[in-house]
Amino acid sequence: MDTAFRGQGRSGPMTWRALVRRFTAALRYLLLAGATGPAALLGCCLVLAVGVLSLPGPGLPVLPAVLRQVRRFADVHRRRAGAWLGSGVPSAYRPAEGGALARARAMLGDRATWSDLGWLALHGLAGTVLGAFALVLCGGALSWLATPLWWWAVPGAQFAVWEIASWPAALGAVVVGLAYAALAGVLLPVLAGGHARLTRALLRPRRERASLARRVEELTVSRAEALDAHAAELRRIERDLHDGAQAGLVAVSLRLGLIRRALEHRPDQLPELVDGAQLLAEQALTSLRATVRAIHPPVLDDQGLTEAARGLAAACPVPTDLDVETAPPAVRAPAAVEAAAYFVLAEALTNVARHSGAGRAQVRLSMTPRSIRVSVRDDGRGGAAEGPGTGLAGIRRRVAALDGSTELSSPPGGPTLLRVELPCGS
Repeated sequence: MDTAFRGQGRSGPMTWRALVRRFTAALRYLLLAGATGPAALLGCCLVLAVGVLSLPGPGLPVLPAVLRQVRRFADVHRRRAGAWLGSGVPSAYRPAEGGALARARAMLGDRATWSDLGWLALHGLAGTVLGAFALVLCGGALSWLATPLWWWAVPGAQFAVWEIASWPAALGAVVVGLAYAALAGVLLPVLAGGHARLTRALLRPRRERASLARRVEELTVSRAEALDAHAAELRRIERDLHDGAQAGLVAVSLRLGLIRRALEHRPDQLPELVDGAQLLAEQALTSLRATVRAIHPPVLDDQGLTEAARGLAAACPVPTDLDVETAPPAVRAPAAVEAAAYFVLAEALTNVARHSGAGRAQVRLSMTPRSIRVSVRDDGRGGAAEGPGTGLAGIRRRVAALDGSTELSSPPGGPTLLRVELPCGS
């Protein structure tokens, strides 16, 4: 099953259903951009007017409220761009407290405010143009495709510069409509992606490195989440032992009591009772083995992460290709890192099987002395997000506990790509 990792990102083959979903999402994105573009232009005029009035003083009390609305408007489009790109676009505003003058100074001194204002002007122009272009392109496609219906209803009608005088001419208009539709299917997702990337580039925090205080806060949160996850894991193990192996051993004990009575009163029932006790003991042993594998899979110690990954890929209900890259020297990673990579891959493939609707998945496992990288891609419906039952939050917590990084890209229509990097250093 080991093959090349094909179609990373969005370059992989897509089904017709995925293409239709992607086109529909792109059209919806661009139409919303076109609807909010004029509002952004009006917002620019309002900010400019309030800014001018703030110079002599009358507009100053209103300025913080206006800038706050600009932030809310930008946050809405951060979420829209993040939903299209499949990865969140964070915001990082400085707190603005105190009176109107103090809040105005704090907001005007915040670099994110000026990024919002620059994006507002660009979105006002680009959003309006892109929305109008999408509407004209799709409207033209529908109009040309409906030409035979118009000619049938109104014989001799002339459509634009195309004179419809026969059925061949009407069918030729359908060909033009199909060309329009194909052009829309190719261009609209590209334009929506370009607008979303422009929004992310302008609205994401400008600082590439978080401050030391922010880093300490992130590590504190990740360690706290790791402790919570560890406590939850202990409770799960206790529950599995109580409901599985312990219950099975109790059943075996009761069955042995029945065997002891049968020795005295009904020796003819001994074979049946012994068979039942053996079956219960085997079930308890199977449950105990499953619990042990959930704590730390023995295959990791016996055969290593590569063979464990092959087993997970082979067991996945969705056909899965696996590509393993190992950089010399071939040194085993710490056990905790290998276990984290194993469980990340297991949870990711479980998500693919349960939630993606994919027809195929690809896994890339890259191991170097410095880190382990796991990439899982599927050609499903996309739109994956952290939530109850998805397991993505658990993956992020497990990776953060080892100071690793998690990236998820899952635009509407797919594909979904999960990347995880786990450092091997202490």
